[in-house]
Amino acid sequence: MTASILVADDHDIARAGLIAMIGGEDDFHVAWDVRDGVEAVEACALHNPDLALLDIRMPRLDGLAATREIRRVSPGTRVMIITMHDSLDYLEAAIEAGATGYLLKDASREDILRTIRRVLQGDAFFDGPLVAKLLRRAATKPQTNSSALETLTIREREVLSKVAEGLTNKEIARTLKISPGTVKIHVERIIGKLGAGDRTQAAVMAVRGGLVETSKEQQQWHPQ
Repeated sequence: MTASILVADDHDIARAGLIAMIGGEDDFHVAWDVRDGVEAVEACALHNPDLALLDIRMPRLDGLAATREIRRVSPGTRVMIITMHDSLDYLEAAIEAGATGYLLKDASREDILRTIRRVLQGDAFFDGPLVAKLLRRAATKPQTNSSALETLTIREREVLSKVAEGLTNKEIARTLKISPGTVKIHVERIIGKLGAGDRTQAAVMAVRGGLVETSKEQQQWHPQ
């Protein structure tokens, strides 16, 4: 059984183009397409798709508000924002709303398909250069939940600092000389302790809490 996808975009040409771009795959298919956030929420509540691909700027209900509602009415539906806006404010708001993916519309077909598959498999994936910029900006903001970081074990703090540096699970495993499976368990526990939605949120909290510093040279982010 292939995964079902809902596409929401108020621009007919953009919506049709995205549907055509991701069509013809064996492991997922576009089952529904809608024109705004209200229709997206209603369709998700009724059909519970595996993944919702949302634009941000839509009439009646924008993609960010729609993400929050979809996570409420259809918890099993993962949400991925695909937009032309490379705004750090939008990216941060999408993460806080519960999106598990954020990709720009000028991404290649291969990148879009790869990201869709990763999100459907349970990973979170966000545009790398944008997240790197977000982490650098986060370092200038005060941490509002620094006490949560104090609940982490020494090993969990080590793992989280590497996550915030943009290392993949395999890279963290090599650096700390532990198995990738152990890293994955640590990351899951960290996310739970911090009350974060995913590893990207946890990384932002780590940077704001001073657990790791980001350099201006850091340009790439690897969410898994």
